[in-house]
Amino acid sequence: MDILIGTRNAYKKGEMIWFLGKNLKLNIHSLDELSINVKVEENESSLIKNAKKKAKEFSKLTDYYVLASDGGINIPGLGNKWDILKNQRTVGENNSDLVKAKFLLNLMKDLKGEERKVIYHLALALAKNGKVIWSKEEITDKGFIAKDLIDNNIPKYRWMGHIWYYPKHKKVFNQLNKNELADVRKEGKKLQISLQKQLEKII
Repeated sequence: MDILIGTRNAYKKGEMIWFLGKNLKLNIHSLDELSINVKVEENESSLIKNAKKKAKEFSKLTDYYVLASDGGINIPGLGNKWDILKNQRTVGENNSDLVKAKFLLNLMKDLKGEERKVIYHLALALAKNGKVIWSKEEITDKGFIAKDLIDNNIPKYRWMGHIWYYPKHKKVFNQLNKNELADVRKEGKKLQISLQKQLEKII
């Protein structure tokens, strides 16, 4: 089964490959590999609608199945200063990863304890030939925003992982080892299983 990952973000692509798992016989392709240069605007009213839109539009350009996503971070402590649908626009889409991280830390500088809680929502959608055949949204991660940056050496596209802190491990996401990463990923297992069950039906 051939499946196209509908993102150019290398980190997001890696995460979506994790959701696909290793047990299914899949040939995974990228947008660059197929020379698909279309940009789909994420302007819908929910994460799942954005994911469906991207999957649908990209699937019109290939005979492969297309898996697309849209994720959003909910920070209840910020109230109306933060919109789950506009994370990147709030911190500045064209800013560097370091500027984005510092912007959010400054925005949250007066928040303490539970006020610094963050929740990641992820929507996935699978489409073929312009038709969405499966979609689902779940909470896939929970943590807290750190008070300060551990350092300025942020891996590309992973600015949030540099300030997303897990009290259990006393580390931010980007510091986690293989076992700790497997532990925090348990939160996303429900979504992973749902996607894999759908793919098993198709295969």
